[in-house]
Amino acid sequence: MATRLLAVLGLALALLLCGCTYNHQEPGLFRVRTPSPSPSRTGVVAPPAVERGRVDLPVAGERLWTTGEGADVTVRIAVHAVRRIPGATVLDWSVTPLEAPGRSRGDELPSQTNLGLSRLGDADVNIWLLDPGAQHAYRTLTHRSRREYNHCLCSPLWSVQPELRLGQTRLLQAVYPPLPAGLGFLDVYLANLAPVVHVPVTPVGQVPTTGQRVDLTRAPDPAPPASRAVVFPYPAPQSSRVSSITIDRVVGSPGGTAVEWTLRSLTDQSQYRLQPLGPPISATRPAGLELTTGNPANGPTLRPVGGGAAHRVLEARWMTTRATGRPAYECLCSDIGLWARALNGSGGAVHLVGLYPALPAGTRTVAVDLPGAGAVRVSVTAAPDAARRLGPPANHTGRTWLYSDNVPPQGWPPDDWPSPLPDEWQLPDYRAFVEDIVPLPPAP
Repeated sequence: MATRLLAVLGLALALLLCGCTYNHQEPGLFRVRTPSPSPSRTGVVAPPAVERGRVDLPVAGERLWTTGEGADVTVRIAVHAVRRIPGATVLDWSVTPLEAPGRSRGDELPSQTNLGLSRLGDADVNIWLLDPGAQHAYRTLTHRSRREYNHCLCSPLWSVQPELRLGQTRLLQAVYPPLPAGLGFLDVYLANLAPVVHVPVTPVGQVPTTGQRVDLTRAPDPAPPASRAVVFPYPAPQSSRVSSITIDRVVGSPGGTAVEWTLRSLTDQSQYRLQPLGPPISATRPAGLELTTGNPANGPTLRPVGGGAAHRVLEARWMTTRATGRPAYECLCSDIGLWARALNGSGGAVHLVGLYPALPAGTRTVAVDLPGAGAVRVSVTAAPDAARRLGPPANHTGRTWLYSDNVPPQGWPPDDWPSPLPDEWQLPDYRAFVEDIVPLPPAP
């Protein structure tokens, strides 16, 4: 008995000294933790060292977003490159958590953090490459096998999130179908954010260089909202529920228009996901059409102001998709899902986006109509040109990676730029999807 007890104690000591492996498919159960800072000689715990973000990363565009599950984590999401490889296309992007209530630089994110970029069904990340000229949307490559959960060839967020720390940038990747040979620029659309537009597509064996030096870890610098808050009650019998909508920005580019807006609950609304949201949040759902977006943020419509001629009303755009093998439509807008749990309580807010057709040339102001709640006029902001932020491409060859079920790609620190590329050997195991960008057809 004593011998067995000594053996058990020896095994426990070995595990403590050598560490253990674990399955990253349960990130909520096993989280990687950084060592606590050591006490100083005075007995005061020294704060973590403040590291300045690497500024020689190429940054095609960046966006700020605050999570909507109630943790209120502010993150900076950046796009770094769209690179061709033999047989596919690679998007390099990053997440830099900046602030969270009650937490300091270097801390982990709250366990309930939801970046709002997860996708149900095929693929794991809700990030698209858009070709406005051809009206095509490229979706991440997804594994052919249901036994592999049709995962995307990417850095899945459930694996990456335990690695994220406040004030630290994490480089990530997603892989897409090969692009037409003559396509030189794309827009990158990350759910809930205005697209990064006119991103150069670099040739095989090259990476973009730095044009403008950017510190991604700098403090957030949010802009004031572009409109007043529009307060509205829900129709009876839900009239005790009151919310507000604030238009934050209307961003115009030659390929389309993005409306960023904030939905805030002014009363408790614990049942919001059990009842259709309806206007002005979601447009009336047409009967007879298969839609995969449960609660689309497509209620607002746009009317260009000025120009001396009547302009048609612009509605949120859609793209083709499939639902259990049947043709369906998916909104090019936020899907107000589980990531938006803050709406349950009074004061909770979520930040949304909807993509619309391009405005007529020269449009400087639009009327944003909120059906049943009113309208606001908003100035149009020109989308920054991503190509102007990058330097010329440079030759580069480096390491490759293979997707592992046990430990899929968890991202890379900025010092690993240029990030390794997916090994082309695994591409035949994945399916490619190219969708059409379309208006929602009339109900049959």
